[in-house]
Amino acid sequence: MLLDLLTKSMYVIDARHYLTDKGTIATERGPARKMADFVTSVIAHASDKARADTTPRPTCFKCRKRDDRRVQTAVTDDGVVVWHCQACGTHGRITHWQGTFWDLSAGMPSD
Repeated sequence: MLLDLLTKSMYVIDARHYLTDKGTIATERGPARKMADFVTSVIAHASDKARADTTPRPTCFKCRKRDDRRVQTAVTDDGVVVWHCQACGTHGRITHWQGTFWDLSAGMPSD
């Protein structure tokens, strides 16, 4: 299993790279926007401890045409959001997500 993970794509992501100073998604279109949408959906899913087990998981940006392309998400003990797509093996880590609009660890964001 470890060898399989080492041969698959791993993304190490700093959430701040996709956000403006005001905390909104920086890019409006193209591949960077698709990645930003994916990253923010993973952050929201992983940090939402009150979510129902039936809440749909984010869709893997890498294998959109596969049958089961939903990623598993979690927050590690050291506060890193991790995700893994069982369909294609792509996985990653997201740092600096705390306090973003998509951080649902303290409940729903306020207006």
